[in-house]
Formats: sequence, structure tokens, C-alpha cells
Amino acid sequence: MITTHEELGKCHHEISLVAMIIKTLHNSDKELHTATDQDMPEDQPFAVSEPIPVRKGISLCSIELGGRPSPPMGMVPALPHTLEPMSDAARSDSAPTGPVLAVDAGQSSTRVRCKPGPWGPGWMVTSSGVRTALPLAPQFATVMADVVTAHPEVIGSDCTVAIGSSGARDDEDPAPVLEALKPYGVARVLLAHDSITSYLGALGDQLGVVTAAGTGVITLAVGHHDVARVDGWGYVIGDAGSAFWLGRHALDAVMRAHDGRGEQTVLSETIGGDFDDIEAAYLELHADPLMVSHIAAYSTKVTAAAEGGDHVARDICVRAAHELAHSSITGLRQTHLTDEDSPAVGLLGGVMRSRLIHAAIVEKISVAMPGARIVEPLGEGLDGAAALTAVSPDSPLGQRIHVAR
Repeated sequence: MITTHEELGKCHHEISLVAMIIKTLHNSDKELHTATDQDMPEDQPFAVSEPIPVRKGISLCSIELGGRPSPPMGMVPALPHTLEPMSDAARSDSAPTGPVLAVDAGQSSTRVRCKPGPWGPGWMVTSSGVRTALPLAPQFATVMADVVTAHPEVIGSDCTVAIGSSGARDDEDPAPVLEALKPYGVARVLLAHDSITSYLGALGDQLGVVTAAGTGVITLAVGHHDVARVDGWGYVIGDAGSAFWLGRHALDAVMRAHDGRGEQTVLSETIGGDFDDIEAAYLELHADPLMVSHIAAYSTKVTAAAEGGDHVARDICVRAAHELAHSSITGLRQTHLTDEDSPAVGLLGGVMRSRLIHAAIVEKISVAMPGARIVEPLGEGLDGAAALTAVSPDSPLGQRIHVAR
């Protein structure tokens, strides 16, 4: 936590230094890196607690350089445009007095992280994912029950819970969530859609766009005065290019190969082989309460088949990449960012681990907006959730973060 002007100045110096390093790496044509967040976890009906790993990451105002090389002596690249920082008065008013529990709530799992502090060592708890069609408050109460089971010291800690959640609306009322969590020692709740926390975790205070493609997909772009959300409309009417989208199109290809409408594909073995009767697969899937995450899990088989040379799988991956690139480009245009702004582009999530998909996205964005910078994400959703407490309420992002205390 930043408590003095000297520390705040040091933070902004570190932000500038990281920005210079990213720019230098880009201008030197270094190899582009993909997101390093965890693979989509399997559904876990019980909580798993583990010590917090030693890692290099960011929050909005706490950056570790992680051993990156400094720019060459005398070289001062042009810095990217950034969001307005929080004022000292606003920062003092928003500073949490107890531990901050950062929550990254996705459809497959929910992770809760507490960093080390006066209250003890750091830890992480993994609990069940959120069902976006159901009220969030009781689901977060279930998650907190898992947390206090693993770490009973949380009760009575007057902690702040900073949540980035799939399914949270832009006008989501955090009051019901706070009421549901008060019995577990929670004094304050900050609630935002997980696109906000993905953005903060990946780009910090830089202007640009983040596309996060896991089970679902969401794109968020932040300009000088505007914020634009692109897609993230759920697996029924959106989420183009997501893991579910890949799995769904793979199943379609399997059925087309089976009944003669489409080409033969190795996916018939790697995915179709999971079903005893392929013609009854649709019945089995519709009856599966975890249908979305199970179909999304097939995405890794699609990307593996594509890397192995399967034409059908490769076509699915290329189409997914074009959808994801289109969302990123649309976000930049909707927020009126141009080549002159040198906007940062962050690509997050398990889908981006595919070299084929990542390379196709980069190529399409580079053609559409040559001034855009494809950057290595500074952190991930949990880092962004922890950074919610440091976002100015007057900034474009701050207006989409809801607080209850």
C-alpha cells in the first residue's frame, strides 16, 4: 500500500520504467510473449488452499520489475498515454485498513488471494466458479465459506474483498454482496466485471485494449475519456473465439464428418471418442450441468490438432483468431484510440496459449493499426482485482467499479 508522497513518486517512476522497457523490447523486434496466467482450471467442487507462490507481477500502483533489463543508457523511448492517477485525498479515503482479498471469479473456478502482511503469510484458495445466470451474492458467500474454512483468521479481520467477476453488470449493486459476506469478517466490497480486472492486471494504467479468452471471452478498451466493452455476451449469443466457441465448433465439425456434410478430421477421434454413441452426444451434453466448461475443455484438443496439421482444426483456430482480433480492433476504434496514441494490446487467457491463434491475432491487429503495441501482460486477473482499491473513482475505469462498505 502506498502511504507517502515519496512512495507514490517511486511507484510512478517504476510505472514509467516498465513502460520504457516494453517499448524498447517492441522496437527491438523481440519475440512477443503470450499471457502466462494459469490454464483454465478443471471444475473443483471443493476449496483448495495453497501458500501464495513467489511470482513477479503488478498491481496498479505496486510494480515489481522482475529482473527485466534496463533500457540502453541515454535511450528514452516515448511513453504510452496513461490513465489519470488517483489523487492523494482519494487514495487516503479508499485505503483499506485490513487485508485485501483479491477475487478472480470465472465460470470454471474462483480464486481468492491474500498477499502477505501484518495479518500473516500469503495464501490462495480455489473454489467453485460462478453461474452467471444466478445471483452473485449467495455464490460469493459460498466462496467465502470455503475461504474461512481454510483460513479462519479472516473472520474478524475487517478485510476488503475486491472482486472481478464474470457475469457482473456495469450497474451491479455491491450492497447484497457485502451483506452476504459480513458474517465472514468482510468490511468492504469492491465489485467489477472481470473485464475491468483483466485490463488492470494486464496493462495497469496504460491506454489500450485487453482481450481475455478463457471459457468465455471479453474485450475491454480504455481511451482518454471512453471505455468500450466488446462481446462477452455469453456462450449462447456471444463469446466469439472463446474456449467454448472452439469446443462448440469442434463438436460441429465432428458431427459433420460423421453424417457426411463435412471433411474427415482427427477431432472425430480425440473428441468424438469421448462419447459411447456419437449420435447421442447431444443428449448427453444437454443433460450435463457443467456443459459449458466441459465443452470449453475441448479447446485444447482443437489447438493441439491444429498444431499437428489437421486442416479442419486449423480452420477453426484461424476463425477464432480473426474473431478475437476483430474484437480488439473494434475496441480501439470505439474508444477513439489511433496509431498516434500507440495503444497497448494485451492478449490473455488459455486460448492465447495457442501459438497459431496468437500469431494470427497479432498479424491482423498489426495490419489494421500499425501503431498498436502488442505487449506482454504485466500480470493477470488477480493482480487487477487487488488493484481495484487504487483506481481513481473519477477515471473512466473507476466509474465502473462499485463499492459498498
